[in-house]
Amino acid sequence: MEAVFDPSIAARYKSRPQLARVISEAWLASNGYCLACTSDKLRQSKANTKCMDFICSHCNHGYELKTFLRRPLKALPDGAYAAMMSRIDEGTAPSLLLLERTANWHIKSLTAIPSMFLTPIVIEKRNPLGPSAARAGWIGCNIRLDRIGLDGQISIIDQGEFVPKKQVREQFKKFLPLAKKKPEERGWTALTLMVLRGLGKPSFSLPDIYEKEQTFMEAYPENRHVRDKIRQQLQVLRDMKIIRFEGRGNYSFLIP
Repeated sequence: MEAVFDPSIAARYKSRPQLARVISEAWLASNGYCLACTSDKLRQSKANTKCMDFICSHCNHGYELKTFLRRPLKALPDGAYAAMMSRIDEGTAPSLLLLERTANWHIKSLTAIPSMFLTPIVIEKRNPLGPSAARAGWIGCNIRLDRIGLDGQISIIDQGEFVPKKQVREQFKKFLPLAKKKPEERGWTALTLMVLRGLGKPSFSLPDIYEKEQTFMEAYPENRHVRDKIRQQLQVLRDMKIIRFEGRGNYSFLIP
């Protein structure tokens, strides 16, 4: 695999967005692989397929490719809000591939956001386009990357170097059990894990996470039993073998 693009394949295009799209999609078609199974090939989806650019022919896992000169840290503009929310509700949302490049078409990084981490609380509804716009009334969305913890951001290429394929797939598959849960439950689990990681220590207690109760209340303002829900999610993460119960309200991470 090569961590460099071939700009010559898009010589007939003039628009910068078109150049970036054609060149990056051609690179992924030649170098991409599925994270959800052992297939070493991805195929491009049909033109105008909503929310998906590539698909694995073996397991049908979908991917949406985003290319940047500088990867956004907070919010990533995406397509139609209704289409994305529908796919999340149906469990068919794609995994995101965030590809960051240099001005001379070298790849700096490629990061996967597994579909399991795309939950309602990370999808931000944008304001409708105004009456003078070509698509007046259209409502897009932002994907709030700052609401996705580091467990949900898997490096495939880091500083121009490929991360071993086995390591990437193992990290992806750790969280496949989340795919079986309803979107809101996945959101609770992902948020709990992000908060736990944010504590910055390998071991923690119930009082440690209760101190972050406001974070959960802001994400789920209608829930009146936040602490009960937190304890439930600790059990979920324990069953997933991500944390271990040490007794008397104390826990530790099994996955660094």
